[in-house]
Amino acid sequence: MKSIVLISFVVFLLVVFGDGCQLMNFGTEIRTEESMLDISYENDRAEELFHAIVHDTKREENVKARIGSPSFSLYSRYETVAFNAHCNDHIRAMDKNADLIISQKEAETYYQNLVEQGKIRDQK
Repeated sequence: MKSIVLISFVVFLLVVFGDGCQLMNFGTEIRTEESMLDISYENDRAEELFHAIVHDTKREENVKARIGSPSFSLYSRYETVAFNAHCNDHIRAMDKNADLIISQKEAETYYQNLVEQGKIRDQK
């Protein structure tokens, strides 16, 4: 009987450690009070690139506490930037002259920069 329990326990540990597991995982959204900046676009291509950037990049996520490793943790708590704040971060980085008008050149330059950094895959 002891050997069956021991074998079951070893199999359980192999599955948990081999597959990746989080027993308790808590997340909160931060910067939720931010409203999205009111922007306009120079043309349809600038708008298309902006939407591609916003939807294809990952929102910033910060691990605040973890007991264990990324593949196996007993407890983890993280914060994720709200969608409006995510958009605003991209707008501020893209809109070099801060006029809240996204030009095609600004959008293309920023998009290419993200492709080079590996934060977005080129869809051309």
